[in-house]
Amino acid sequence: MSAIKKIRRKIYYYVAFVVSKVVLAIPYKFSVGVLGPFFGAIGYCAARSSTAIAKKNLRECFPKKSEKEISKIAKAVFINQGKNFFELANFPKLNKERLEKIASVENADLIKKSLDKGKGILFVSAHVGNWEIIAAMTAGFGVPVNVVAKRIYIEGLNNMLVGYRTSKNVKVILKDSPDTARKLIKALKGGEIIAMLIDQDTNVPGVFVDFFGKPAWTPSGLAVLALKTGAQVLVGLDCRVGKYAHKGIISGPVLIEPSGNFNNDVAALTQKATNVLENYIKKYPEQWVWFHERWKTKQT
Repeated sequence: MSAIKKIRRKIYYYVAFVVSKVVLAIPYKFSVGVLGPFFGAIGYCAARSSTAIAKKNLRECFPKKSEKEISKIAKAVFINQGKNFFELANFPKLNKERLEKIASVENADLIKKSLDKGKGILFVSAHVGNWEIIAAMTAGFGVPVNVVAKRIYIEGLNNMLVGYRTSKNVKVILKDSPDTARKLIKALKGGEIIAMLIDQDTNVPGVFVDFFGKPAWTPSGLAVLALKTGAQVLVGLDCRVGKYAHKGIISGPVLIEPSGNFNNDVAALTQKATNVLENYIKKYPEQWVWFHERWKTKQT
């Protein structure tokens, strides 16, 4: 790595560090309810390429919506991300009691029922609402929660984000760790929860499944793990239901009839999980990351 790149990364980290400390000094409701929407709206106007991607994806997935509706949803997407940033920056002062004041979990009893089977739980999730909130709330039930995450290339920022999560008793398993597979198996055998986001087109093993009527390259690791271990698959999502309020939604289990062909079963389970996620995204379109290039990998 060049010296200039190292200096640039240090600058990014120190800026993020200072901002995080400033946010903690600001009242929670002001930072999330005022600053979040303000900077989200700025992002909508300033990040033109991302805004264009969001509108393009929305037009293709909701062809009956007017251009005015498309723009309104796209702007709301950026505002949601602005709120997400300030909520995450506030994690150090959000203890269990304060979290319970802003968030509730629907169908939490499914967790115990699934854990009683003795093979752990795989939470299939998506970038809806604030996905960090549902992980923190679930960990608050006293059940060990592991999230599978990509390492941020700036070490200081990566450590900061991992620290935010672990402060809520959420353990982080980094995708590029040499012992990732071992940690995943160990967690499930220990009766823990593993949460995976499968709604983005990333450079990981996957399969093409139908998503909003188009083939989308989708991570298949969760399906592989479920079929090999017998772990129960539940859907775990967060949705905003007010200016500050969140509702965690747990549903499932997501099941398929085994065909006898492992690869076909992986594709079938990934498709069924994706179908559930798509239905929630249709219900809360303003809360999903439409600026992501979800269909960039083409089927040949």
